[in-house]
Amino acid sequence: MAKLTEEQKAERAQKRRLTNALKEEARAHREEAKRREWREKGMHLTREQAAAGEPCRGCGCGLPVIDNLGDWPGTMYLTDEQRVIYDADQQRYGDIHPDCNSHRWSMGGSCATHCGFCCPPIPMSPEQYDSIQRILSASVRREEELDIWERTLTCGHTVEQSVHHTNREPSFSTQWCPECELTRGVVSSEKIVEAAARMAEAKRKQADEVARAEREVRKADKAAAEARKRLAEIQAER
Repeated sequence: MAKLTEEQKAERAQKRRLTNALKEEARAHREEAKRREWREKGMHLTREQAAAGEPCRGCGCGLPVIDNLGDWPGTMYLTDEQRVIYDADQQRYGDIHPDCNSHRWSMGGSCATHCGFCCPPIPMSPEQYDSIQRILSASVRREEELDIWERTLTCGHTVEQSVHHTNREPSFSTQWCPECELTRGVVSSEKIVEAAARMAEAKRKQADEVARAEREVRKADKAAAEARKRLAEIQAER
């Protein structure tokens, strides 16, 4: 079998990237459609409804979001009785969500497990909102510490994304395309501005501002000295 040329290897790699990007795009569209359904059908429970034991409105299994049965212990610590209940619960979950391909979630103090794709989460508590707000308020965005990446999407459009220089690359596999007004898969990403260069430029500008301020101070000091000298001459003429 003939060896592939470098050009052929590059073409195959590009096709793989495009295929993966299209898969991620389809997954994102599927999740966005599910979340629209939650909103349009009013499927979100309030925290009060969940605490009262109302069943989840997403999976249709009749399980409450909060069952107040306590958390499951680690599987190695399950008693024989708990193991029977646990295995039955796992089987039921698999039967209800065979193709969801999503994470599971549950509330503290509850055995009921819900699907990240099917089951709408309950809102955060005011305390959680306050905690997140404090964290965000304490975080200072320093533009000079951000790399800028140009990301090519499945539609052929490109968008820019800022990423902190400590990250190797952007983490999200999809991106909103403002031209298509759709979420698109990311085919490739290229760093176009280095944070190091931005930091160097920021330091240069700061040094220029300091030098400018020092010149203004020297100019003001000279003007003040000349004014004092002139005042002294006027006073001597009296």
